[in-house]
Amino acid sequence: MVRYTLRQLTYFRAVAEHGGIAPAARALNISQPSIAQALGKLEEALGLTLFERHHARGLTLTLQGRVFLQHAAGLTASAEQVAREAKALAAESAGEIRLGIFWTLAPFYAADLIRGFAQVAPGVVIRQTEMALTALADAVRDGEIDLALTYDRGADLAELSLTELAALKPMVVVAADHPLAARGAVALDELAREPYVMLDGPGSRTYFEEVLAEGGIDPPIAYVSTSLEAVRSAVAAGFGFTLLVMRPPSATTYDGREVATLRIDTPLAPLRIVLAARYGAPRGLLRRFADHAATYFQRAAGRARSDEAGH
Repeated sequence: MVRYTLRQLTYFRAVAEHGGIAPAARALNISQPSIAQALGKLEEALGLTLFERHHARGLTLTLQGRVFLQHAAGLTASAEQVAREAKALAAESAGEIRLGIFWTLAPFYAADLIRGFAQVAPGVVIRQTEMALTALADAVRDGEIDLALTYDRGADLAELSLTELAALKPMVVVAADHPLAARGAVALDELAREPYVMLDGPGSRTYFEEVLAEGGIDPPIAYVSTSLEAVRSAVAAGFGFTLLVMRPPSATTYDGREVATLRIDTPLAPLRIVLAARYGAPRGLLRRFADHAATYFQRAAGRARSDEAGH
């Protein structure tokens, strides 16, 4: 057990640096008896003799005192650093956020979202982890992560606080040479007899099956993959159509072919992007990040609307 205090170390350093109790007392604006008493208790706690007492020349450090002064300087410097960091934490300008991100959202949003927050809060460290939908929800509930950027479907989000960031509308993707490719929109029932390319990622399959059911169709499955880009490549190669909510900026697939993206005229429930936190709404530094995320997605939605209008 530590039996000395930071105050005693501070008085000890002051006496050592000023060469005596009297000048140290003046520098610290503290009475001489207070310093003398603190030094006596410090030496007793340590079992060391820190100073040689001279009637005419005041105090000089012993060999033990000189060695311990180095340790005391390090301890008090560390304590001052802790105080500064605590002040920064209280001001919500420093700290760490453990952020989980659903794996299909990460390529589209993670880097830009985190970089933007670093610009407004450079003292905050974001620890990012990409996870599946159900794993994200469990990790938030268990306290393994602080926040989760995820969808509002595909996992049990009960008892979690949700901040809605965006509402995504599903899209139809067909090969660039498909007969429907030149149209801007399509009704789902027009695809009832078309083969379907399924994105079978964690949580994705269930959502898209729900979309097909809402549209009243049950198309034959021609190709299945857990990779978004593999699905796009299969569509470009002519395997059939697919449904996506995330739209890569390029129509060119990894194998060099191209796809076309169509709006869906059939009324469908959107898929919402949310920021999930434990129990009550995020507070402090987490609230600051949640506000940043909300602003980020609002701006992203505005850019998307501008791009659609331009097309």
